Amino acid sequence: MGNTLVNIPASQTQQLKSFGLTHFQYQDGDHFGELLALVSLAPIFIIVAETTIVFSRREITGILLLCGQLLNELFNLVLKLAICEPRPHEHLGDGYGMPSSHSQFMGFFAVYVLMYFESQITTNIVQKRCVQIGAIVLSLLVVVSRVYLGYHTLRQVLAGVGVGVVAGIAWYQFVELVRRTGILDYALRSGICHWLLIRDSRNVTDIALVEYNLSMNQKLKTL
Repeated sequence: MGNTLVNIPASQTQQLKSFGLTHFQYQDGDHFGELLALVSLAPIFIIVAETTIVFSRREITGILLLCGQLLNELFNLVLKLAICEPRPHEHLGDGYGMPSSHSQFMGFFAVYVLMYFESQITTNIVQKRCVQIGAIVLSLLVVVSRVYLGYHTLRQVLAGVGVGVVAGIAWYQFVELVRRTGILDYALRSGICHWLLIRDSRNVTDIALVEYNLSMNQKLKTL
């Protein structure tokens, strides 16, 4: 079956606009640029993954991480509107460029993952290091992609990383403070959290193993 060509009047094409959130441009034939364009989608994939985990697992740790990332994005928007520094190439992307939202997002994500895994994961050191290194490498690739593809200057991505790292550390410390003071435990005992089945499994040594054994034991009982 052949391709169908749709003729769009010139008056209508002038009103068409690219969806910049997922639209990245690179030089034709530049395979490294193509790879970096795909890497630039990492923040979107991470947000989708975190949201999926929140709704499927209902873990307070995931909920707090997602809330922190969204607040970090809001802070980035405030900074961009306050600084009003344009992108190096205005035809690439909409809005201002300082600081880079992708870089700020990945800076927040990387430092939060590093701190959480360093303090909470003690049973599988190899797995912990792999996740930590993976978060750093992915973040660096996203930062490099923003400069390589021409969407930001080096100064804009460095500023984004710096703000994101500081915000990630601050949010992690805030979450730990809420835990230590008992505010989080009090909130988890509330009616709304009970109704939504929101839980906190952080003190469980290996939640995956515990859930696996539980499911297998239940299955054996039905045989």
